[in-house]
Amino acid sequence: MKSLKDNIRSVLKSKLNVSYRISEKEPDQETMNKQIFIKIIEQLKKIEDRSDFLVEEIGMDMAAYEDQFFEVIENLFKLAFNKSQLGLIQMYLYQLAPDKEWDGTIVLNDGKEEKIVQFKTATDVWEVINKVK
Repeated sequence: MKSLKDNIRSVLKSKLNVSYRISEKEPDQETMNKQIFIKIIEQLKKIEDRSDFLVEEIGMDMAAYEDQFFEVIENLFKLAFNKSQLGLIQMYLYQLAPDKEWDGTIVLNDGKEEKIVQFKTATDVWEVINKVK
C-alpha cells in the first residue's frame, strides 16, 4: 500500500515530470492549541444542547451527574485562561444561543473603545479571547 507521500510524488512525477522531496511538518503550538480549543468548545456546546434536550423533551435532569465533569473542565480552563477569557468562554457556552434576536456578535470594551466582534462559532471565541489577553 502506497503512502500519501508516495501518491503525491507519483502524481507530481506523472503530471510535471519532475521529482520532489516531500516532508511533513508538524503544526506550530499556536495552531495545535487553536484546533484543540475549538474541538473542546464544540463538544461542550453539543453536551450542553443534549442536556437541554434531555430536560425539556424527556424530563431527565443529568445536572447532578454532569456537574462534576464540568467542574473539572472549568478548572482546567482556569489553568489556561484569565478571568476575562473565562467569562467570555462561559458566556458563549451557557448564555448565548443563536436565535432571531441575536446576530452572533458581542461588544468588547478594552477600556478605550468598544468594538463589535463576531462571536457565533468556537473559532470566533478563540479569536476574541486571544485579543483579550
